[in-house]
This record gives sequence, structure tokens and C-alpha cells, in this order.
Amino acid sequence: MMLQRTLSTLLLLILLAPFTFAKTDSIKLLAISGSDGGKGSIADIYLEVKPGNGNIFIDSFPLSKLDTQISTRFANQIACDFLKEDCGKYDFFYTIRAKASIVGGPSAGGAITILTISVLSDLKLDKKTVITGTINSGGLIGPVAGLNEKIEAAIENNFTTIIIPKWQSDLNLSEIEKIKPEEKIKIVKVKNIEEALYYFTGKDFSTKENNFSVPETYSQKMKEVSQMLCDRAYQIRSTITDINNSLYNISENFINKSIEAEKREEYYSRGSYCFSANIRLRELDYQNKSEEDLMLIYNDTRKELELLKGKLKKENLKTLSDLETNIIVIERLKDAEKYLESTPYDNLSGHFLAYSKERLFSAVAWSGFFDLKGKSIELDDIHLRTVCLKKTAEAEERINYLELYLPSFIDNIKDSLKDALESYYAEEYTQCIFKASKSKAEADILLTILTIREDELKNVILEKIEAIKKVIKKLEPEGIFPIIGYSYYEYSNSLIEDDLISSVTFAEYSLEFSRLDLYFPSKNNFKVYISKELIVIFMFGFLLGSLITMLTYVVVKKKNKTRR
Repeated sequence: MMLQRTLSTLLLLILLAPFTFAKTDSIKLLAISGSDGGKGSIADIYLEVKPGNGNIFIDSFPLSKLDTQISTRFANQIACDFLKEDCGKYDFFYTIRAKASIVGGPSAGGAITILTISVLSDLKLDKKTVITGTINSGGLIGPVAGLNEKIEAAIENNFTTIIIPKWQSDLNLSEIEKIKPEEKIKIVKVKNIEEALYYFTGKDFSTKENNFSVPETYSQKMKEVSQMLCDRAYQIRSTITDINNSLYNISENFINKSIEAEKREEYYSRGSYCFSANIRLRELDYQNKSEEDLMLIYNDTRKELELLKGKLKKENLKTLSDLETNIIVIERLKDAEKYLESTPYDNLSGHFLAYSKERLFSAVAWSGFFDLKGKSIELDDIHLRTVCLKKTAEAEERINYLELYLPSFIDNIKDSLKDALESYYAEEYTQCIFKASKSKAEADILLTILTIREDELKNVILEKIEAIKKVIKKLEPEGIFPIIGYSYYEYSNSLIEDDLISSVTFAEYSLEFSRLDLYFPSKNNFKVYISKELIVIFMFGFLLGSLITMLTYVVVKKKNKTRR
């Protein structure tokens, strides 16, 4: 009888095992009521994480709007990136509950990111702390609407710490002070997810040292590329006689900037400035060419282009550096080809021809990076195709979100995504990854520019640059150096004093491309993921099998004794 009860208990435990390993937690949301004159209100969001396949499920009552659903997915991705966690092995179940309908929007992004990190990391959250703020690329906490109303709701519901975005411009503190019990309520401004986590958990997530080392191999290669581009600038300039032309003056400005970049040992920036000088000097050079000369140049450029395309097809991609080099070179080749085809053969444009010629030369210069060594990763067509689809899905989510608020601003971003999908259908998967990543970054650029005051933009860029440094620093122990990510990081830094929009653009590109490693597992790093749930079920099964064997043995033994 005792054995039967034990067996029944074990069977029950086996059946319940899948439920015992679901991780859960909840957090309060500050919201604006959709049915009470725009007053601040409180909602609850619960998260359950189970072993699974990366699915995200959202259950909301009253029904949430599409933007809330998209921002939930975005927050989930930011949390997984923050932890460098492979979230493809989990399913996420988010449940939102409110007493009345709430206004949709992205302001829950910060809270959902905090909740997701806490569940995945088994962190205990302070239930007397609450946050409102969007979550942006780099883990930055962005401004929200209805801040005063949300703070009032937090005070009325007895929260002791209220976290708000650092760059919020419309906070009316004098109104808040009238209702805030001085000694009980603390309102704190945070700029990123690390600072917010500290107030929720008491744990310091900030990194003391974000400076990273640039590999000598990269520096030497980039120095060679920049030298090729700058030598070319000086060579073309030596043939120009019309030095009073505006194109000449612009090119001189770029050459001077390249000299300053060289002094700072910023070789990507140096090469970029020289390339900008080259296309203007080359256009000036072609202004004095005959139609016949331009035709010869066109034909030579076409032959060189086809020759390099043929060489690229023979390249065997093995490392992340190979992939990034392939992306860089092909992007320049495609660019050169587009400009070459934009000018009719019977009426050649010196402007288009000059750009095509110099873009092709930059592709040749960058192809030297194929020699860079690194860890082997999965780069077969099947894996590249999968990553391409993941990146297009991520970009599409961002675009769908922007379309709800800024439909007239996103045509160019939608075109970029369309180009990425065309590359997918053409089975050009590396270009699909590049274009989709840029589309996603461009959506993030728009979100940053439109939610931050102009006088705060420089500070936001500096925070994004710090976020980039953290990402690159974390890659060091793995022997990974993001060529594109670092190059864009350097260029963003060089532009910050003169051109904030270009600086934030390249900062966003850098953030996006510095994380490519997340999509490409190391080829020699074979891992088998076995969930705790399966281990426990196996152990219960083993024990159950042992007990059944024992029971059978006892029963048989008793029967044998009876026969005797």
C-alpha cells in the first residue's frame, strides 16, 4: 500500500514538472486612463517564462493597442540583448491587467524590460518602486507623455520611488510638490536600464571600465585602407587646375579633416573624409573630359566591377570578420553599379561616373580585410537565410510601430526594407542582413530624434556611444571585434561636434552592427541545451522506474514464498 501511494505521488510530480519550472514575476505600470478624462492610473503586467522556441504571447484586458504589443516585443529583445541571453529557448507569456481601458503607447517599454530581465535573472524587484519611460536602442530610457498624471497616480498608490526618464522636458515639479509627501516619495531620473535596475534591485549593473582595446590587426588594415584612399585624393588633386571651383574647396575641407583624423589615429574617419574628397575631385577631373574619354572610363569601370564581383564569388566566408568584409565590399560594389547604370551610355554624366569610379576603388581597398583572422562561425546559406529573415522581421516591427505615429516620415525606411527583401528573394543573404539591419537602425534614429529635445541630443549621442563601448567591451573575452560596429562608432565620435544628425545616425548603425555576433554561433562551439524541466522529469522517471522494479521484485518474491 505504501509503495502504491509513493508511485501515485511520483506520477503526480512528473505531470506537474512542466509547471514547476515556469518562472514568473510582475511589475506595476503607470498609464493614462482612456475612460477617465486622461487621469493617471495603475496597471499590472505579469510575465511567465517557460522553456520553448522564442515565442512571445500577450494577453491584455482591456484590450491593448498594437503599439503596446509591438513595444512589448521590443522591450523583450532589449532585455535579451542586455543579458546576452539566447531567448530562442524560451516562450514568454505577458499578461496585462487594468481596471479600465488605458491609452496605448510605448511608455511601458522600460517597465517591461525591467520585468523581463528580473525573471530571466531571478532578481527580486522592489514592489514599492515604479517606472515610466520608453526603452530605446542602447538600453536608454526615453521620454513619455502624461508624466505629471502618472506621477500623481504613483503617489496616490503609495509608491516610494518613482523612476522617470532623465531627458523628460515637460515635468512640472511645482505641481508635483503640492501633492508629494516630502519624506516618503523619491522621484529619480535615470538615463538607461542599468540605472533603473539599481533602484529596483539594489544591484549595481554599471560597468566601471568600458574602454576596450582595438586589435592591432584591425588598426593596421584600416590604416592601409585609409592610406590608399588618401593617396588617391592627393594624386587626383595634383591633376586639377581649376582650384577656385566650389568642388575643389569642399574637397580641401575633407582633406584637412582627414589630416586631423590621422593625428587622432581614427583611420576609418580618415578614409571616409578622403573618399568624400575623391568623389568631388574626380567629378572636377571629369568635367574636362571628352565624351569619348568618358565612354572609355565607363567601359573600364564596368570591367573592373565585373572582375571584383567574380573574385567575391570565390571568397570562402569563415569568420565574422569575413562576413562583415563581404557586406562592406558588396555594398560598395552595388552602390558603384547603381550609379554606373544611372547614367545613359550616350549621354554620360561626369557626376555619376565619378562616384561610381571612386566607390569601386573603395570596395577594392576594403577587400584587404578578407585576410583578418577570427573564430569560425556558421555561415552556410541556410544559416544566413535564417538570420536574414530574423533581421527583416525585427526591422518590420520597428516600421509598423513608427507607422502608427509617423506614417509620413518612414517612406525611405520602408524602401530600405523592401530592398532587403529583394536581396532575400535574390538569395543575396549577406546583403539582406546588411540592409535589414540598416532599416532597423534608421527606425531607431527616427525614434531618437523625434523624442529628444534638440538641446539634449548631444548628451543622448554620448550615452549611445557609451552603450556601444559596453557592447564592444563585452565581446573582447570572446575574441570578437565588430569591424562595422567599431568603424561606425569611430565616425560617430568624429562627427559629434559638427553634425549631430550624422553623428546619431552612425551611432545607431554602430549599435546595430556591433551585435551581429548574437545571430552567429561559433562553429566549434557545439552546445546542447537541456532544460531543468527535462532533467527533473528524467530524474522522476528514473526514480519511478526504480520503484516499479522494486515493487515487481517484492511481488514476485512473495508469490515464490507462497508457492513454497
